[in-house]
Amino acid sequence: MLKSRNIFLHLGDSIHNMSLPSNFKFKIISFFAFVLTHCLVHAQSKTETELVQKIVLSLQQKDSFVYAQVFPSADTMNRITLRKAPSSSDAYQKSTYMISSPEFLMAQDSLIQKQAWELFRNFLNKSKKMVIHWESLVMSRYELEALAKTRDDVLEAIVPERFVGYIFLEDIITRKIYTLTLSDILKMDGKWYGGELNYIFEANSKDGFNAQLKAEKIRIRKGLPETAVSKIDSLKLKNEEEEEEEPIHKRKQVVDRKLYFGYLDNEIQVSLYIRSIKGDCPDGVCTWEAIFKFGDNEYSRQEVSRNEDGNWVFVEEETGGVMELNLKGDTFTGTFSATLDKVDYDAQLKEKPMTNKKLESLDAIIEKGMVH
Repeated sequence: MLKSRNIFLHLGDSIHNMSLPSNFKFKIISFFAFVLTHCLVHAQSKTETELVQKIVLSLQQKDSFVYAQVFPSADTMNRITLRKAPSSSDAYQKSTYMISSPEFLMAQDSLIQKQAWELFRNFLNKSKKMVIHWESLVMSRYELEALAKTRDDVLEAIVPERFVGYIFLEDIITRKIYTLTLSDILKMDGKWYGGELNYIFEANSKDGFNAQLKAEKIRIRKGLPETAVSKIDSLKLKNEEEEEEEPIHKRKQVVDRKLYFGYLDNEIQVSLYIRSIKGDCPDGVCTWEAIFKFGDNEYSRQEVSRNEDGNWVFVEEETGGVMELNLKGDTFTGTFSATLDKVDYDAQLKEKPMTNKKLESLDAIIEKGMVH
């Protein structure tokens, strides 16, 4: 890859020194730049394993050019769009215009490459404090999870299969296990592309990774320094140990229970159950417990807080998904942000009456971890 770049630089110098009209020189250089950039960016993978291996190789070599190759070129995306998107869509019209202009395709490929380089560089910078020996990393396994369908018909037509990924790596020098996550993995026409680098933590399982991701999101939300992440984890574990030793009826008093039912983007059914816990704070209620149900999924525990503006923040313990809501009367409105797929939903939930049986079953989920 570095050799290809050097060839292009020498080629550019040679053309520049030729006795040719300047506008003709520019056209020649632009043509070769388009060919080189297109080749750098366009590199489909035949299998998901091949794609993951390319990303791991880029990290082992700390080579952003290798990483940039996993993303689809502008030509690839535009040609797929023209075949699959509705002809009346903006995406189709834009691709029609782009495909007829090599200059625009070259500019788009350069942008894709630049964004990939920046993403790669930012990921490595964020992980510096972990002192990872990248050249000594060995992949032990990976897992891909399919993303749910969206309401964007054009996106679903062009890229119907999208995934997030977990890669488990071992540093053979320190024997430490790391888990990193990828978003926007795309499968188009049977080929695999993409994989934006997101987070990396020292963890040997998804549960361990998600626990650290949750702590990191709490740290960011509270504006704490990076060194506070481990303290959050330690405090959380200590509190959980104390709760296991102390009977439920002695350690807390539930003073209110609310069930809210509604939709995300007016389409996905959701429900939210909140319990208010009595405390010594001025308002009388200091903490809350909550569980959240997304579509047909099981209820998941939420980390609950209220900011200075009175808005509610719910962080999903398992995935780190964040919901920020404002309560007016009996209705919550706000947004739900998924963790890895980066999809934001408009949320609206209204309070719903509960039977005693329903209340007991929801309490059981919170207190005993039962599946509803």
